[in-house]
Amino acid sequence: MNYFKAAEQVLSSVPDLERSLANLEHRKERLLSEGSPRGSAEIDFDKPFVDTRYINKTLTEALSLSECARCIDKTRSDLEEIRAIIEQLPDELRRLVLLWYVEKKPKEEIMQSMEIYSNSTIYAKRNKAVAAFALLYYGSPALASI
Repeated sequence: MNYFKAAEQVLSSVPDLERSLANLEHRKERLLSEGSPRGSAEIDFDKPFVDTRYINKTLTEALSLSECARCIDKTRSDLEEIRAIIEQLPDELRRLVLLWYVEKKPKEEIMQSMEIYSNSTIYAKRNKAVAAFALLYYGSPALASI
């Protein structure tokens, strides 16, 4: 496994994961809203059974809500883990990672804000930042890739 490339993919996914979390929260609210009781329904006590369509619909809604909650928890946990590792990076590398991968700023803007005047320097610093992240995220197996 190329841990350097994998680390870049993880870092690049942060903005999408944040949007995904917002979308999942919205879906959860919609599922809760759609599944809630609507007014007072009359109960027909003459019928000794419940139509299986209602039971199946309720089970499907409960499973959808459960899966959505699981996805929210997993996404939130992954984002927290990624952010915690980014916070462990030295200040300059952390700033570079945030600007490059999380905020997706143009390279020229990053160079100007960090007072870097050479393309080779910005790429060398970026490589150092990704390598540091990979080591903190994947541990010793990343050593061969960095």
